[in-house]
Amino acid sequence: MMQEISDKQKKRAFNLIWNAAADYAFTPDFKFYSTEGVADVYWNTLFGLAHKHYDYGQLSKVFRGLEREEEAGEYEALLWLGMENALVAKEKAGRPVLAALQRDYAEAYLKEFGGNGTEDDRFFDFLAKAHYLRVLGRGPKVSRYDLALLDELEFSPELNTEQLAEEMKRLLLKWFAIRAEERRGEHRAWNLPLLKRTEQRKRGSGKLRRFGLGLAEHPHPDDGGSEMPDDLLERKTSLTETELREFMAEKYGAPILRSEQIAELEKRLCTGDHKSCHLHLTKGAPAAAHIRNGFEALQKEREAAQIARNRAVFHANEAKNRVAISRLVEKIQNSALLYLQPYTVRGNAGELEAGRIWRALDLNDEDVFRRRENSNAGDVSVDILLDASTSQKGRLESISGQAYCIAEALTRCRIPCRVMGFCSMTGYTIVRIYRDYGEPARNDRIFDYVANGCNRDGLAVRTVHALMDQSACEHRLLIILSDVKPQDVVRIWNEEDESSLSYEQEVGVRDTAYEVRRARADGIAVICVFTGDDEDLPNARTVYGRDFARIRSVDQLADTVGMLIQNQIKNI
Repeated sequence: MMQEISDKQKKRAFNLIWNAAADYAFTPDFKFYSTEGVADVYWNTLFGLAHKHYDYGQLSKVFRGLEREEEAGEYEALLWLGMENALVAKEKAGRPVLAALQRDYAEAYLKEFGGNGTEDDRFFDFLAKAHYLRVLGRGPKVSRYDLALLDELEFSPELNTEQLAEEMKRLLLKWFAIRAEERRGEHRAWNLPLLKRTEQRKRGSGKLRRFGLGLAEHPHPDDGGSEMPDDLLERKTSLTETELREFMAEKYGAPILRSEQIAELEKRLCTGDHKSCHLHLTKGAPAAAHIRNGFEALQKEREAAQIARNRAVFHANEAKNRVAISRLVEKIQNSALLYLQPYTVRGNAGELEAGRIWRALDLNDEDVFRRRENSNAGDVSVDILLDASTSQKGRLESISGQAYCIAEALTRCRIPCRVMGFCSMTGYTIVRIYRDYGEPARNDRIFDYVANGCNRDGLAVRTVHALMDQSACEHRLLIILSDVKPQDVVRIWNEEDESSLSYEQEVGVRDTAYEVRRARADGIAVICVFTGDDEDLPNARTVYGRDFARIRSVDQLADTVGMLIQNQIKNI
């Protein structure tokens, strides 16, 4: 996907929109381009017509309210798909060529992305294919759930602005359980510490997203665009808190804590920058669930397919993986023998210390004997935390395989080990325990690792820190597999100047680094196996200092992770 659009094509996009809108004073927030960066005639014309036929200010509130959604681009594209037929129908008398452009676009879309949907499609692709098959007079082969959604999505040309906006909101509530609202003042009671942004986005610059056959440019809420309100835009759902917790249990698994326990944990941890957040801790145990629509059904099918791929890829390379595990076991055991030195213990048995006999006579202190004991790896517990956010898609097989190899090596060394994954959705940070300390035979569950939603890294590290405080082991090690790219929909409110900050980029990195340092100050050794791209390496250095490494292949796993673990054992 290209990142830069030339000034010439930007001007052409404006002209196409203005020509269709018949309003050169209008400042568009959306603009559409091909993947080569050429202004798209069809969609820029449709956008101008949306301004012509509707009070676009009302419709834009719906789009702005979606901006903080995890899948904002898909929801935006679906709503534009819904308006497409209505706009073409409204202009069929004055612009007969528009219907021909729509058919040409439909044929091009189906040629590019295939006919009926497949399991690899994004949900938008799945619905778009069905929509464009209808445009060409062909019946799409989709489930009754998706057909019902498509029927409601293709808005009637008879709707006025108010009715169309209400239909959009109703559809989002019914099918996706979300509602974005402009809310004034609600967060001003938050008493959060001041965070100042040191790097601003370029004002007026847009955010390019995939859209149909090409790209859509839509300003980020922090860009200060001419039509962007000052209000804090925040995700709201149509569900009560109880219903939302039930939804989390259905999607991610039954909670492992009672309601009063999770309330107490949130009281301790969901403070400061995370004051409006919630937690869901689970082992992934199935909860009573029902499929609300085709979107959920498709998601569950994709997750099941991903879990199967995780296992298949590991077993396809089993010989290499087993060698890596054996080498890592050897390195851990050698480190334990080399660095875990003997130490003296006083007690009521062993070699008598003559100089302490008086303590037994005068103080009734029986600990007048001493014995030498060897430190052992049993004094150490290791937690492995996997970033399970959407940005990890494309790496899931590799990450699950690496985590399994590390956990299996630790298991063979009889080191207590726990493996968890985290992501965030709708203000909830979800921590799933794949295998706990006392479950050495359950490493296979690590392959259940899939990606969903966003990632509030700071709150995840804070939560795991609290869980690790319950370890009976004297020495604790946390290994995080992450691309160090924090991003969450819940913003940070600054009470002092009544502004909000996105939990992403510098702000999210700074918060995560703070939580890592808190854990280290509490005696937890924290290291990172970096899974991201080159552009995010500076984030890894900021958060973890020198205690991170990158594994490009399983052949490197033993040396890389072994060195990190060895350095921590050496400091015990």
